[in-house]
Amino acid sequence: MAVLTYKCPNCDGPLTWDAKKEKFVCDYCGSAFTESELAALAPAQAEAKEIEGEEAEAFAAGPANGASAMDFTTADPSQGAQTASGSKPAKMRRYNCPSCGAQIVTDDTTAATSCYYCHNPIVLMDKFDGSFNPDYVVPFAIDREKALGIFKDWVKQHKYIPKDFYSDHQIELFSGVYFPYWVYQAKIHGVVEGQGNITTERDFNGMRHVDTEVYRIDKAGDMEIKDLSRIALAKASKVLCESVMPFELDKMKKFSPGYLQGYIAEVRDIDKEQLAPSIREEVDSYALERLKESASEGFNSVELTKAATSVANENYIYALMPVWTLTYKGNDGKLYYFSINGQTGKTVGELPTDSRSLLFLFLKVFIPMFIALLALFRFVA
Repeated sequence: MAVLTYKCPNCDGPLTWDAKKEKFVCDYCGSAFTESELAALAPAQAEAKEIEGEEAEAFAAGPANGASAMDFTTADPSQGAQTASGSKPAKMRRYNCPSCGAQIVTDDTTAATSCYYCHNPIVLMDKFDGSFNPDYVVPFAIDREKALGIFKDWVKQHKYIPKDFYSDHQIELFSGVYFPYWVYQAKIHGVVEGQGNITTERDFNGMRHVDTEVYRIDKAGDMEIKDLSRIALAKASKVLCESVMPFELDKMKKFSPGYLQGYIAEVRDIDKEQLAPSIREEVDSYALERLKESASEGFNSVELTKAATSVANENYIYALMPVWTLTYKGNDGKLYYFSINGQTGKTVGELPTDSRSLLFLFLKVFIPMFIALLALFRFVA
């Protein structure tokens, strides 16, 4: 089973996750289903074919290279297979839509999308083989309508943004994406040893006396790390994906492909071993800093001879988390973005500037000032 899509048993329409109702809903007849009811449905399925070399290049190039538009299409325009440099794609997969039979091509990490022709949501199950199968998913709690409202309100609060940034075409590309994250959990034990000094000063017969009391410091403490998250997708913008954190991980659910229907989803291409050194360094530094602060309380100065940590119950969780995102390539060639945490509503963004609007503002202010100064000079003369 490589591709699946869940259909409504009442009208055969596609089912998607509804953030408001927290159920899987048919957009056609309005039927709603719980996760257990969805699991009981038999999804429509299709197989995939791996392609590479010239065939993959032809699919990525599309109609411009002589291929039929009905044969070659990239399912998600924002995840197009053709690179900016025109380099040859490595490995891609071709799928047949279970609903209409159209052919869809995706890259190595795209795991959920929709058919370009019939718009039915599809989940590419072969991307979840073995260790690539997520442990948990944080479902979208903010639907597209609310996310667009947040985006429009955000745009209104900022001036001199190019209209193209929030054009109708851009709004169409506003996407709900499940990004892959590694969530680190551990219990950190820290130990610090040394001495603490308490210094007091007093005046006696016009002379200043300094008394120093020396105490031994021998302190240990435990810290539990529950939700240190890192993006697990190399091609994703680290700023875009990590600036919207944190997610409320106590609301994670066991992974089910049904949650991905109606959204784009990516699978990880970064192993936990690649992130482990930096995560461990960050955790050690944070734990020791907190322990040193605690050990220093009440002392004027502290001299430590030992500061060490050890880790127990270390665990990594692979989870998919929801982000509403929009990207925009400015006239300066730079890629700008806007993102919303699909669970909490936290927003981040980097805005382009409309140089024409700034020039108009400059001329609007400068020209009247120039005329006024010119008149003043003539009057004085």
